Amino acid sequence: MVHVRNVGGAVLGSVVMAGAVFLLFAVQWMVFGSDGAFQPQSWEVSGMWLLGSIVVSLLAAALGGLVCAWVAADDRGLLMLMALVVVMGVAIALGDVPATEGARLQEVGMTEAMNSAQQPKWMAWLNPVLGVAGAFAGSRLVRNR
Repeated sequence: MVHVRNVGGAVLGSVVMAGAVFLLFAVQWMVFGSDGAFQPQSWEVSGMWLLGSIVVSLLAAALGGLVCAWVAADDRGLLMLMALVVVMGVAIALGDVPATEGARLQEVGMTEAMNSAQQPKWMAWLNPVLGVAGAFAGSRLVRNR
């Protein structure tokens, strides 16, 4: 039988992940700006942005896993969260298409950058792996499990 606390933990963990991703990417954007986030005159993200993205993904997933484990009745809540991460991550990777053609000629705002950024395809497929690994690690921070 599905325990309500497990479902709640998985849902709350995914909401926390999404919020943390948004917040941490906003901070990363403030640090890097458009010149640091992108290759020169391009919508392709820079190597430093990719590295930061990996860190952001792991941190956000760990926070989501921690919250999930704190709320869930048992480890099945974490399994639900990890399944959500995989399903959503694969759906995003399959639908990941470049939104903007041509060169980036000027400074851009965060919203335009989010809509136009082009990351390597491997990064889209790495995100669910980072999400699962981070959620598992974060869940292990909760004692008395």
